Amino acid sequence: MFGRKATRPARTALAVIVPGAVVALVGGIGPAYAGDPGEDAKARTTPAYQLAKGEQCGLRPSAGKSAKDEHLSCLGVEAKLDRTPAVGETATLRVAVRAARKIGPSEISVALPAELEWVQAPAELGVQKRSSVQPERAGAISVARTTRTLRAGDSVAFSGVVRAVKAGQVQIQARATAPYGKDVQAGQDDVFLTIAGKSGASRLGHPVPAGDNATMRVPTTERAPRPSGQTPKSVGAQNVTGPAQAEARAKGLKVIGPQAPCDTRVAGNWSFQDQNGTWHNQMNMQVQVWDDDVFGDSLLATGVTDGAGNYNICFDSKVEGFPDSGNADIYVRFLTSNSLWQVQRGGNPLTFQTGTTNDVPTGSTLNLGSLTAGDGALQRGLHAYDSANDAWLWVPKPNNLCWDQDDASCRQVVINWAPDSTDGTYYDLGGNQVHLAADDPNAPTTVVHEIGHAVMDDLYNDSFPAAPNCNPHSVTGASSAGCAWTEGWAEWFPATVYNDPFFRWPNGASLNLENASWGNGWGEGDTTEGRVAAALIDITDSANEATWDRYGEGPWNIWTTSRLHNSTTFANFWSHRTADGFNVADSGALASLYQNTIDYQFRDPLGNYAPLVRPTPTPPHNFGYSTSWNYWSVVALKPNSGDLDLQLYDDRAQGAYLSGSAAGGTTIDFVAVDSNRRALGDYYPRVTNWSGGGGYRVELAQGGAVLSVGSSTISMGTNNVVTVRDTYLTAGVPVTLSVAATNAGQDAELFLMGSDANSATWIRPRSGAVASATAGGAGATETITFTPTVSGWYGVVVINKAGSGNYTLSRA
Repeated sequence: MFGRKATRPARTALAVIVPGAVVALVGGIGPAYAGDPGEDAKARTTPAYQLAKGEQCGLRPSAGKSAKDEHLSCLGVEAKLDRTPAVGETATLRVAVRAARKIGPSEISVALPAELEWVQAPAELGVQKRSSVQPERAGAISVARTTRTLRAGDSVAFSGVVRAVKAGQVQIQARATAPYGKDVQAGQDDVFLTIAGKSGASRLGHPVPAGDNATMRVPTTERAPRPSGQTPKSVGAQNVTGPAQAEARAKGLKVIGPQAPCDTRVAGNWSFQDQNGTWHNQMNMQVQVWDDDVFGDSLLATGVTDGAGNYNICFDSKVEGFPDSGNADIYVRFLTSNSLWQVQRGGNPLTFQTGTTNDVPTGSTLNLGSLTAGDGALQRGLHAYDSANDAWLWVPKPNNLCWDQDDASCRQVVINWAPDSTDGTYYDLGGNQVHLAADDPNAPTTVVHEIGHAVMDDLYNDSFPAAPNCNPHSVTGASSAGCAWTEGWAEWFPATVYNDPFFRWPNGASLNLENASWGNGWGEGDTTEGRVAAALIDITDSANEATWDRYGEGPWNIWTTSRLHNSTTFANFWSHRTADGFNVADSGALASLYQNTIDYQFRDPLGNYAPLVRPTPTPPHNFGYSTSWNYWSVVALKPNSGDLDLQLYDDRAQGAYLSGSAAGGTTIDFVAVDSNRRALGDYYPRVTNWSGGGGYRVELAQGGAVLSVGSSTISMGTNNVVTVRDTYLTAGVPVTLSVAATNAGQDAELFLMGSDANSATWIRPRSGAVASATAGGAGATETITFTPTVSGWYGVVVINKAGSGNYTLSRA
């Protein structure tokens, strides 16, 4: 039967712990307690684990983009024309695709816009006519496509002849995509061409238009909702009025002051179309109301679109003067600029102008309806502007509208983009500007990632951390601590803004940052940016992944630490987070780090009689627990396969070795601690893979149960490994202990642990048991008959080798 101890022996002196050894102060209780030197040495032999550097694909995805482009890929694409054809002329288009690492079958495509046609398509590529929903190439396009199996180092080349059939500004797109595990690798190169009419001079690239771009009516009332959880907020008219008036005065144009009468209104909507052909209301777009005059136009009023893309701005209709007459002749300009962010082409924001409505009646509302860019190629610039709006809406703004709440004067995030841009994808620390390639806005994640760099630079007051070995860089490969921190943070930023753990590139590549842990082929530790990003994501979100992710707090603690400190590495950030008083516990955020292979002395907490199921311990798995009862306690390890070993340490850094159990094979290892004699405290088990590998169960058993004369029932499930009971034995008095199974599937082992005044006996491995019974097998009863030579509290350890159900534990 079980009960409580009637008496408790006096406490004795503690063991003297030396790193790597246990020093005995007095003699032991006899040879039966002698440790196995071979086993002990084996248990303490743990080869140093080397963090993986990760598989890195070293190809630039686009041969035509800037050498400052951040990213690397397993696929690289190059596309070239041998000449620039005018209408009616032909040119040879050559495409080369290179592969690195082992990737799945690669889908290779070359897309021609409607202004070009195939005279001779590349050999082995099938040609299809299809309709594109992307506004920059809306309508009929011709796509030559094939699938090739490419191995590391392979390169394939294609060539075909194209003919120009229509003048215009065009983009030829060559792309390769391939599965890479559960992710997608891709490369894309583009040829930007301005096709001239017959006998004209065509050129590479697109000319920058003089003046404003045209507008057009949006052909539908359908609009996509804003991202879930996003609350619209206006930058306010005050953040566009000053710059608009300054620009007008610089051009010698008239500005009507705010004291002018407000007697007439102009209203409408501004929208944009994304890469999927979906229409969105555009928020915080600058709107200017102008009067068209003979001798220089007048800026009447300014404003911004609201969360629904709408504007309703009042102005003075009686501003006409000689030689003009009547009421104001109104046109409206839309600009991708406010004082907090700007999308610019050639140093100037994208601007769009409506036609003029003459003599707008006083007191009326001129409704211009829903408008957008007349040139579909510019929709990507509008999309980039909206992505910046998404990022700004996410940033907490308790004090002001700035990206950095400590700023007295807000910094403007400047985004350079053009429909033929190859100057991307990167953030320029010198100029404090984002540079995007033409198609980058088709992936808001990519845009907000670069904005993330700008935001960090702003938060750090231009003291951006050193980031060696970072251009170009790989999300999944090791680089440097500074690079991994700055890039990982900038990958966490869009993942949090869009609540999406995938990093998505405009060329079709995608990478799941969250579902990766130890041994998946990535670099490991805090020098790999993907690990840093994933750790931050796991701390942020409430979707917990096996095995160690068990925490989620939202993004604001991370944001607060980022705002208050100039962290230079993730380790430095973690120190700052600790100082800020945010969660860094084994049961919380520290486990999320370990899930993502960042080990800052994570010690997986062991609860009492709460078995944990864990995968192969590569690297070794470290645990922690505290004794809370002056009884025997046991930590036990049950391998599923292979030879796993157990070690026990006295300190968190695991420099003070106490004991180890390395029985060999799938034998269940355990270490028992006698807290009748040894002071209560914390312990740190380690599970290592000696050979073979495989998952395992580990369990801590402790409590205040006493085994007295008689029998009692203990219940052990399939995952349970160990149970312990204290029993008091008197020297010279024999005792019989037994454990009986209640069904044929159960297989128990029985051990008796003892100690004496010698502190070296207070922690004992499996091999240090004073008596044991293990050979009975499934369904059998294991029995120990033992005559102690020392009186005291002994530990009765029951190991559950197999099965589940009740055991009958008896003492006679």
